[in-house]
Amino acid sequence: MNLEWGKVVKSLNWTFIFNLVNFAILLYLLKRLLFKPALAYLDRRRELIASRMESARADEEKAAKLAAERTEVLKKAYEQSRQIVEKAHAQAEETIVVAKSEAKHDAERILDDARMQIEQERAQMEQELRRAYAEISVLGASRVLKREVKLKDHRRLLDELLAEIDEEALRIKQ
Repeated sequence: MNLEWGKVVKSLNWTFIFNLVNFAILLYLLKRLLFKPALAYLDRRRELIASRMESARADEEKAAKLAAERTEVLKKAYEQSRQIVEKAHAQAEETIVVAKSEAKHDAERILDDARMQIEQERAQMEQELRRAYAEISVLGASRVLKREVKLKDHRRLLDELLAEIDEEALRIKQ
């Protein structure tokens, strides 16, 4: 076997060996200078992407929580505003009822006062008419009698006429 190995070694070209050594050095240098930094860069990049993905997930969860809280706050605000509006409507209705009641009461009071005033004025006018009627009657009677009526007689006649007028007025009202 020595012979064969010797032939192989002789037939090997020193260029081939040099190329093999160069290739081995090239692989070592590529591994050392290119692959390690490239793999380290890719690892850092992967970690950065993973941390950003985790941050994005956390932000997404936070946003979902905030959206849920905002929705809950909006629901509460809507409910409160609805209650306020209902309360305002109820108060308005109550105010309207009270105002109507007070207005009706005031109107009745005003009507009662007006009726009383009309009755008083009517009674006063009736008395004035009776007096005027009595005086006209006495004057007419004095002219018919063509004599002067004394004050005492004048008063007596007036009282009698007023009594008769009151009786006639009562008959007319009934």
